[in-house]
Amino acid sequence: MDELERSQAALGQAVDRAKVGEDRELADQVRDTGERMVRQLFGLLRMTRTHDLANDAFIKPMNDFTTSLGELVDLLGQVNMTAVEGQVYMNDIRIRLDEGGDLASKLGKELRRHRIGGIVFHGVPPLRGLRAVVEGFADDPDPQRPRTALQDRIEDAGGSSIELQGIFRFRVSGEQEGGRQIDGRELTQRAADFVDAAVDNLGADRIPNPLPMRRVVTDIADSGIDQAELWDESASASPFGNHTLRITLLAMLIADGLGLTGEAIQDLGVVAMFHDIGYSTREGAIPASGDDAGHPGYAPPFSRHASAGARVLLRQRGFHSAKIVRALTVLQHHVPHDDEGGCPHLFARILHIAESYDALTTRARGPRLSPPEALQRLQAYSNTRYDPTLVQILINAMGAYPPGTMLQLVDSRIVESVGLARGEETWARPMVRVRWDPELGEPEEDVLVDLAKEGKVRWALSSRGKPMLR
Repeated sequence: MDELERSQAALGQAVDRAKVGEDRELADQVRDTGERMVRQLFGLLRMTRTHDLANDAFIKPMNDFTTSLGELVDLLGQVNMTAVEGQVYMNDIRIRLDEGGDLASKLGKELRRHRIGGIVFHGVPPLRGLRAVVEGFADDPDPQRPRTALQDRIEDAGGSSIELQGIFRFRVSGEQEGGRQIDGRELTQRAADFVDAAVDNLGADRIPNPLPMRRVVTDIADSGIDQAELWDESASASPFGNHTLRITLLAMLIADGLGLTGEAIQDLGVVAMFHDIGYSTREGAIPASGDDAGHPGYAPPFSRHASAGARVLLRQRGFHSAKIVRALTVLQHHVPHDDEGGCPHLFARILHIAESYDALTTRARGPRLSPPEALQRLQAYSNTRYDPTLVQILINAMGAYPPGTMLQLVDSRIVESVGLARGEETWARPMVRVRWDPELGEPEEDVLVDLAKEGKVRWALSSRGKPMLR
């Protein structure tokens, strides 16, 4: 490796360390310069309300902005400014804007008017390109294609180094734009790792950081929740991580069937990733004193984990709707649909169904039900414990034989359903994985069969391995 390659490798490692907060000096530089740049950008946007862009008063603040941006480009290469959760991040480093008002929320609101969640600067644009950005944000957004129209306008003005990002869309290092599908097993592992890391961090009394959760939720939505691999458990993840991911997938599936917007589905996915975070807290802890080793405490019982989780999430900095909805949902996610205190929030009703379905099919205590049996149980309590519309949406999406259902085919093969419903015609003919073949025994490798093309179900097997009569 020559000197240039070594220098580039060292710079890359330094940036990576800064992203996770290990290189405090570099991270502090990014925070300080990023705060200055964000304030300058917001100041430019506010100036358009009192000054015409042709006014010379814009020249100095635009030069100041490009100077700050140039310093960040020197530090980071590509600068990714993201406005999310009432906060502003620069390449995953949170910019401290808490003091003195809600500037972060106001900047996010300005961006969202044009359906923009962030701006990537691949370099320092010429002043005419920056002027197009400021001018474009000042004008009313295009009603049909707000972000694309503004992007075209900026590029026409020479701002090709500026890339406008969709709301809550994150690009990671090395990712190519458009048409990206991440392997389901990779997503499963990453999501479970994030959950386990969040438990460790929040258990250490750190501030909740929803950004990694939102990134993986966005990747799941972009890659397609119908990926069969997403519904397989990660062998190396903790039981808590796998449980959390299952709840997230079920919740997003219901939300998609309900027709919620992409933003709402992402918000719900983040809530689902945090829904049991109350178990990260500790009760009864006794600090060590003298010869007494103390006691680390214990997780709250089921009856208190929801309120504990809500208190944890309220520690997040700032005041914004996503934070409040998240805390409210975590607080209510075990409250029944017909509760005397009133109907819970929509997100809470969705999570209640997802939690109950998962508990029925995976519980260690009491009889474990097969997926079809669990759906029947949910349906039996529709309009009392559970929202009937949401239960029906889950049934429609899961199909006659939800993932995990064991089936016997007419040729005596034992198979496991791995696919969701793909439409009315294939609602009872999912994709399956062969578990046992009467001629070959147990397959050494995965053998997938599309029942829409071959094979016929003789009967579904109950949780006790017996045929379920239909």
